[in-house]
Amino acid sequence: MPEDLRNPSVRTLDSEHAAAFKQALARLLSTDVAEITYAEILDGLPTVASFCDFHFIQETHPVFELRHDVLCPGVIDRTREFRAHFDPLQLTFPSTLLSAFQRTHPGTQRFELRLMELLAVSCHQIAVYLFNLDDGVHKHRVYEEWRDRPRERIRPSEYIAPAAFFHNDYVDFDQYPAGIADVVGYWAEARIFGGVVVFDRGPSGTECRDLFLHPSRLYGARTIFPPTAAQHAAIIDFLLGPAPDGAACPFPVVPTSENRWRYDPWDSITRFHIFGDRYERKLPQGPEPHHCVRSELDWPELADEHMILLLQYEASLGKPVDQSAIDAAYERLKLITPSSPLWPRSKDPGPP
Repeated sequence: MPEDLRNPSVRTLDSEHAAAFKQALARLLSTDVAEITYAEILDGLPTVASFCDFHFIQETHPVFELRHDVLCPGVIDRTREFRAHFDPLQLTFPSTLLSAFQRTHPGTQRFELRLMELLAVSCHQIAVYLFNLDDGVHKHRVYEEWRDRPRERIRPSEYIAPAAFFHNDYVDFDQYPAGIADVVGYWAEARIFGGVVVFDRGPSGTECRDLFLHPSRLYGARTIFPPTAAQHAAIIDFLLGPAPDGAACPFPVVPTSENRWRYDPWDSITRFHIFGDRYERKLPQGPEPHHCVRSELDWPELADEHMILLLQYEASLGKPVDQSAIDAAYERLKLITPSSPLWPRSKDPGPP
């Protein structure tokens, strides 16, 4: 892939920081999920299973019309060949990202967060490059002709995205530096990491305080979540530790009820400075949207509230209850953000 001479590469880093980045990126690209993600981009269309992982079935969509159940012959080999010859020095970054990483000390949380930031940008950049090749069995025009054809009406289940590869919340291609290719880049981030990689940028909009992931799986959580301490440790050990066992790969990160401090995607970027880049999503216009359905997948604290109410009801009937379970649930109810539907009732909400 050609270098962007307008931006520097990791050549500007000292040997210790550059070596850490190169090892971490090589480990990440070696994962099965990265290989399949980039193979799909090279092929030109996601597979049926990959599409349905993020979106409802659309019968007229080229993925279904062409019955794209498996990758086309030779695509995996091409992907592996690209990876084998890939030189991380070809990647370029805004100088502010590289200098921020350079200022961190290995082994610290700041180092790990800035490393994750560079890895997310790298995976995104590779996806943009492979998409722009348009060298797969399924050329861009296959999807574009379907996307742009005249329609009298759009079916309720039909969403016409800019590209065949897309995360539902990252489709504002008209304000992306690489246009539609960036839509594909965000999809690749979500596939590989478990969500688009975003950070608490603080009031300045430039900090890197905490790592969050913005998922988009059809039957999974939609709230922005942080990896747990155990997940974070597994990620860093996989990227920077001794040669990892393939079975220990932590990607993609899948949120569970243990992933607390959830944020609603709407106010994460409008109120709490949580984003990768400001331009990645258009700021919503008008009042905050009202969500009539609240899921325990999105807000694990709802399950705690329901359990407390159930146990308290059973206690009122004279049934024996586990008070320690109630106490533990009350403690978990403190691990919420102002986004939570239970926030107004929280007596000790924790950090905003």
